Order: sequence, then structure tokens, then C-alpha cells
Amino acid sequence: MRNVNSGYRRLAVALSAGLVWCSVALGADVIVLGQSLNIGPDSDGGGLRVMAAAKGYIDGVNAAGGVQGRRLDLVTLNDDGDPRKHERNVRELITQRGAVALLNCQGEASCRASAAVTAVLKVPLVGPLSGASALARSSAPWLFQVRASSAREAEALARQFRAIACFRVAIVTDAPESESVAALKSAMGGQGMTATVLAVPVGLPGDSAQKLIKSLGGEGFHGAVLALQLPTAEALVDLQLGAREEWPRVIASLASPHLNTLLAGFKGRLFGFTTVVPNPEAGNLRLVQEFQRNMDTYGAGHAVTFVGMEAYINTRVLVEALRRTPRLTPEAVAATLSQLNDLDLGGFSVSFARQRNQGSDWVDVGVRSRYGQLMR
Repeated sequence: MRNVNSGYRRLAVALSAGLVWCSVALGADVIVLGQSLNIGPDSDGGGLRVMAAAKGYIDGVNAAGGVQGRRLDLVTLNDDGDPRKHERNVRELITQRGAVALLNCQGEASCRASAAVTAVLKVPLVGPLSGASALARSSAPWLFQVRASSAREAEALARQFRAIACFRVAIVTDAPESESVAALKSAMGGQGMTATVLAVPVGLPGDSAQKLIKSLGGEGFHGAVLALQLPTAEALVDLQLGAREEWPRVIASLASPHLNTLLAGFKGRLFGFTTVVPNPEAGNLRLVQEFQRNMDTYGAGHAVTFVGMEAYINTRVLVEALRRTPRLTPEAVAATLSQLNDLDLGGFSVSFARQRNQGSDWVDVGVRSRYGQLMR
């Protein structure tokens, strides 16, 4: 009897969730979109830039009349970077707030949580800020990964290292088993380079920082790639480790929401980083010009960063799908997204048609000079 009752309870929860969605999303004059980000007081500002970029674009759409005559309501919840809280937020956004779609999750662990929830509740999520293959459509059919894969990023970075004769590279990471670290090792090995993983605990507690510096100074590395979570990146900056002479001459990172924090830790050093979107500071593409103008108009100039540009693109992709979907149910929006083909956003194209895993293959390598100038 206990199993029967629990089955009825699950059915009741599912039915009530469906009724909430129908009453909020279909019967209202608004279209609810949701996102869960790390925007708490201990964040490094990456989530706030994501939120501002998405909101700036949504505000512009609403000022022009909305979508299908309905206003867009972007609901953003704080998850403090905690995947468990992120999962709870995603459920709330869908079952209580009536979100027809979600966008812009941060970090591989949180995005994996989103992928699991959206698969069960059958609601699309656009634009995870991670290139992990577990977030590709072949693994998570309700999740639409716009950015290029981590493997493509790693290959681009490895080619750049080889071009400047960096053949011995340290991978400094607090997630040694992650897909991005495996991709870096594979890509560098494919270029005939040696990649050594220097694993550190999250947050650099105890004497781990000094052990890292000792390892860096004794191996004769030509370059170092940072693959760090936010607490470790912040500890690196707080401890001023980036000023130590033991670091090799070239520092690099894959595209990361924490890029600004990492850059702040290595002032006066050449710093390379992969980018999965166009340079938000350069105005040569129509997309970039529109992004800058939109952020200026709606008071979100602080979002003109690489992570802000990525969030802006993700939001535009979702809104374009909403415009092309006659009846705005989650299933219909997902179907429209899966059929997007060569969507030109102004020099940046997105396609999910023909069962593509990622919407874009765009990868470039940016470089900040020793004097703080963005060289490309």
C-alpha cells in the first residue's frame, strides 16, 4: 500500500506541475523564461554579467512589442554556484514559475543538473556556459549547447602553444578528472607536446599553494593552462600567487565565466585564452555593434565582456525560436530550436539542424599583453 500511495503522490505532483505551467504560461499575457546563476554576494561577478546581458536583450525585445504581442518575463534565481541549489531552482522555475524555456547555466556540474531536470520535465535549456560533451544534444536532447565543444577549444589552444614554441605545459587544475583537462592532454599530445597535470585542492587550503609553486619552479615549463573553479581562482588572486617568478612565461585558460578573476591574478604576464564568441570590444561585426548598443541603452555596460556576449547570443537564439513557434509550449519551442539552420545573428551563425551537437563551432584565441592590452 505504501508503494501505491507514493505512486499516487508522484502522479499528483506531476499533474499539479502541469496545471501550474498551463495556467501561468498559456493563460497569461507574458512568456516566462528562467535562469539560475551564481549571483550571490560571494560570486566573482560572472553571473551578474550573464544576468545583465540576458536582461538587456529581453528589455529591448519588450520595448519593441515583445514576442507575438506578449511580454517576455525573465526570472533569474540565485544558486550561489551550488549544483544542488541550482537543481532546486530549475524545478521551481518550471513547475512554479511556469517557464517555457531556460537559459544560461554556469559550470559543468550545475549544467549537468539542469540537463537531468529538463530531460525529466521536458523543457528546453539554451546555452550552457560549458563545452562538455555531456551537455551536447546527443547526450541531453532537451539541452541546446550553442558554444563550441571543449575539445575544439583545447585543440585551438594547443595549436597556439605550439606556434609560440611552448612544448612543455603544466595544466593547473582543481578538477583533474574533468573533461576539459582530458581534452587539453589529448590535444597537446596530438601536437607533440608534453602536458603535465598539477592537481590542487579546491580553494588552495593549507600548504597546497606553496606545493604548487614548488612544482611549477622545478619542472621547466614553457607555459601553464589554468582549469580552476571559482574558489581556487579567487584564492590564487588573494594569495598573489600570480606574481611569483616560478610561473612560466605564458599563462592560458579555456573560455571561463571566471576569466576576469584569472586575468586579475596575472597582471604583467602574457595571458592567452580561448573564446567561443566574437570579441565584445571589437566593433567589426554587426552582432558586436548591436550588443554594445543594447547594453548601453539598458544600462548594462558592465556586461560587455566575453561571458556577457555569450549570454546575449544564447538569449537571442532562444528569442528567435520563440518568434518562430506558433504555439508556445516547451515541446514546440524545443522542436523549433532543433530545426534552426544557419541562423545569422550578424556575423555569428547558429545551427542545430541535422542533429548537430553544438550550435556553433566558433573558437578563437585571445591574448592579453603584459601591459594589459587585448591584442586580439
